[in-house]
Amino acid sequence: MKKYILAILVCASWAFISNEVSEGVITYTTKINLHKRIPADREEMKNMIPEFNTSQNLLVFNAQGCLYKAVPPDENPFDSQGGQGSGRMVMRMVNQNETYFDRDEDMMIQLREFMGKKYLTKNDSKRIPWKLGSDTKEIQGYLCKNAFFKDENEREILAWYTEELRIPIGPDRFHGLPGLIMEVNINEDEIVITVEKMDFRSLKKNELKEPKGGQEISDEEYRAMMEEQLEKMGAQGQGGFRMMIRN
Repeated sequence: MKKYILAILVCASWAFISNEVSEGVITYTTKINLHKRIPADREEMKNMIPEFNTSQNLLVFNAQGCLYKAVPPDENPFDSQGGQGSGRMVMRMVNQNETYFDRDEDMMIQLREFMGKKYLTKNDSKRIPWKLGSDTKEIQGYLCKNAFFKDENEREILAWYTEELRIPIGPDRFHGLPGLIMEVNINEDEIVITVEKMDFRSLKKNELKEPKGGQEISDEEYRAMMEEQLEKMGAQGQGGFRMMIRN
């Protein structure tokens, strides 16, 4: 019964799309502060790596669902930015994961890559426990309101959404607000995902399709596998510094 009620609510929220915008492609820029992830006892690492890693992702959507994926490397403007002469390592940690929401099936499908192998997880769409705030600011010319919650990793998530675009979607797995999510701030600027541009148009054939090709695995199995591998990497490095990207 609960799942039936949730499906009704999700369909009702997706009905907003038909009011204004039915389909298109939204480009988000993700900026990760690498220095905030460096332990206090490894401050010297800041001289070896750049402060920020920046990449772009696309949110492709229509009335049936949406797909969040990385901008192809040959189209990503940040791939051409180098660090020649800076004396620092150039780090390009582009997230190749894909997140797909199927409105008809009320399902979230994620294609994730880890240690050179792809994994596919399928789950019922989960309602995010957003708390609506009262603050406002302007992003890309749209008046935005704030909302927030704490995720399963105890990270503070702050989102800015606009009711001027009645689309209840956003970057990655963030969705369910009464308007398009224009920005997501994770852990007080550790990760900031912001709308760069919006192209509301008819989608091309196969531009929006369900991810395929990975080994099917449960979320629990994927997390356990990832933690096990990271522990091994830490042991092999004799407790050395390692950096993990959690989006």
